[in-house]
Amino acid sequence: MDRCRRVAELLRRELSQLIAREVGDRRVKMLSITAVTVSKDLKQATVYVSSVERGAAADDIEDALNRAAGYLRRLLARQVHLKTTPKLVFKYDDSIQRGVEMTQLIDSLTDNHAAG
Repeated sequence: MDRCRRVAELLRRELSQLIAREVGDRRVKMLSITAVTVSKDLKQATVYVSSVERGAAADDIEDALNRAAGYLRRLLARQVHLKTTPKLVFKYDDSIQRGVEMTQLIDSLTDNHAAG
């Protein structure tokens, strides 16, 4: 299991740089990779991404990255020396946005309580 974690962290670091440098699609600018999980056999990696841009469409971001997945995998294979470079699957992670919304909700309740 420790190997899976090490590979996941390596992929997270490398993909962050590759996406920023190599993917020209404007839909994937200002992204953050929130997590990477790797299957036990290291053949597939699920990459969770979040956008710091307001109003970014999750489906568009996911679609753009999954279209570029093969290209990113080839670039990744040149940079990381693994027996097999995992197949990449991108999923949008809305936990950051949900956290912001919860914080705003709590703040508004606190403000209402203090005013009342």
